[in-house]
Amino acid sequence: MNPQFITTQEQLQQLCVDLRRSTILAFDTEFVAEDTYRPELCLVQVATDDVLAIIDPLECGSLDEFWELMLDPERQTIVHSGREEILFCFRAMGKLIPSLFDIQIAAGFLGFDYPASYGNLVQRFTGNVLDKEETRSDWRRRPLTVRQLQYASQDVRDLPVIYRMLSEQLTKLGRLPWLEEELEVRQADLASTERQEQWHRMSGIHSLNGHALAIARGLWIWRDAQAQQRNLPPRRILRDDLLVELARRGTSDVKRISSLRGMEHRHLRAAIEDIAAIIEQARQEPLPKWPRRTKFGSGQPSGMLTQYLGAALAYICKTKKIAPSIVGTADDLRDFVLYRSENKQTDFEPPALLIGWRASIVGRYLDDLLDGKLGIALTDVRSEMPLRFCTAEAVEIDAQ
Repeated sequence: MNPQFITTQEQLQQLCVDLRRSTILAFDTEFVAEDTYRPELCLVQVATDDVLAIIDPLECGSLDEFWELMLDPERQTIVHSGREEILFCFRAMGKLIPSLFDIQIAAGFLGFDYPASYGNLVQRFTGNVLDKEETRSDWRRRPLTVRQLQYASQDVRDLPVIYRMLSEQLTKLGRLPWLEEELEVRQADLASTERQEQWHRMSGIHSLNGHALAIARGLWIWRDAQAQQRNLPPRRILRDDLLVELARRGTSDVKRISSLRGMEHRHLRAAIEDIAAIIEQARQEPLPKWPRRTKFGSGQPSGMLTQYLGAALAYICKTKKIAPSIVGTADDLRDFVLYRSENKQTDFEPPALLIGWRASIVGRYLDDLLDGKLGIALTDVRSEMPLRFCTAEAVEIDAQ
């Protein structure tokens, strides 16, 4: 199919009429994130079994009617690595996508490398090879070339086909509920991050304490408001390293602030009195609470122990044909050990490896390893599966 190019509200309304006839809707976006407060949406590519279209939001205006299609729980929305696609919809409508299928995550549940590129998945499932010539295009510039439109359309053209193939395999293995659970959690995490202050994520913030944290938070709030008002990336207002250094020094003296290397730029010199006032006010305020996160104990478990459990996790994932990086990270293993070893109080939810589908496939084996009920034995060093689980009596346990 040759893609439709949608540049007016009338064309968009007719496209939405056509899209409503389908129970699946695949979409992708092209955006530029370097120069604005939030990524600037430049194109939306859409595909169903019968429709292939490219929407130009810079020309046709509001996309609310299109975003509403995603909110119908009876319509399956298909993406690849859809973090930004989810956020574009959430920012427009204030709601998450109820029926989402991410082919990158789905492939990981079937043992494919995670994260797998879209090009690799397309070639694996359809045999098509994607053209990457326009990867670095500036999608804000108009008019778009035929080559750019062809490049953009290929990013959704094969999504419906791959969706059906992956969905069928996941259904056979009983893993479709795992994917649904995972995507629900990931979407909720994205929404939570979008709604909350993110001052505690700044580089270097962990070196601060006491009132320096209150100053850092105050400067972050000021910087974020300025960036949003001027539609600039926050780092263009005040770099993280400068913000953290201002908080560390904790002075509201204009001359001392001016003497800090990096503050000589014109836009910062003009803001020095505002910055001084924010620092002075923050010094008088109560210390901010560090955002609540799940904590599972003090200190760090033995690196040897987490490596041991990491080998067990890799063995389980290899046996069950699921990408280990989807199941758990080194941090997840650390949290698991601390939670189990310190008998964490019940007012905190368990770590990720003891929740939902992860608990059912790895949690009980990791528990048995910690309790000494299971061990890991080396079998054939030349085999792709050189390990096995065993009991104290060296009786092999099938991880499946």
